[in-house]
Amino acid sequence: MSKLKKAFIQRFGENRVSDYPSQDGDYIDLLKIEVEKKFPLTILCTNGLSLYNMPVPERYKGLENNEIFFCLPGYWDLEDKDNPNMNWPLKVIQKLAENVMENQLWYGPGHTIANGNPSTQISETMKQDNFLLAEPIVLEDLFAPLKVGDKEVRFLAIIPIYHREFERKMHEGYPKWIKKFRARNGNEILDDYRHSIYKSRWKLF
Repeated sequence: MSKLKKAFIQRFGENRVSDYPSQDGDYIDLLKIEVEKKFPLTILCTNGLSLYNMPVPERYKGLENNEIFFCLPGYWDLEDKDNPNMNWPLKVIQKLAENVMENQLWYGPGHTIANGNPSTQISETMKQDNFLLAEPIVLEDLFAPLKVGDKEVRFLAIIPIYHREFERKMHEGYPKWIKKFRARNGNEILDDYRHSIYKSRWKLF
């Protein structure tokens, strides 16, 4: 059992933490954590990314050890592995973990990754075309930094965002953008029905 899994069990209880079954070609192990915030949520989290010491700039010292996660609503069925509208988080989280470790990069709050080049919508139902890494919003109490061995592990939520949201984030800067996102009830829970926080300038009459 990994040190991270043991730490999660201490925080959430043994019945809420399990290893997600590995698949051929997986780059990293995953954990599944069942939590509740008014309604049930499933967290799909990397298990071992924090063993990699990210080469952070000097001003971000202390943020070298991160795990990334998706927050799935109750209707999300990861077991429907043949459904591209449901299985894409499994592929994306593996790709993001491989990207940062193999290319010796670092992930921090505000980093964005395009879904493809050029970016395309994530699935038929998830119209967003970029991913934002952010500190937990809905889960900020449950996924506060965790002491694992001699490291302080932080957690970054993977949040799908629209292309216009991506452009405005790049223009405004992350601190201003995330404040607006949170003020407009944006959070890390995957939502096929979420609209952009920016209204279209075109209206139908």
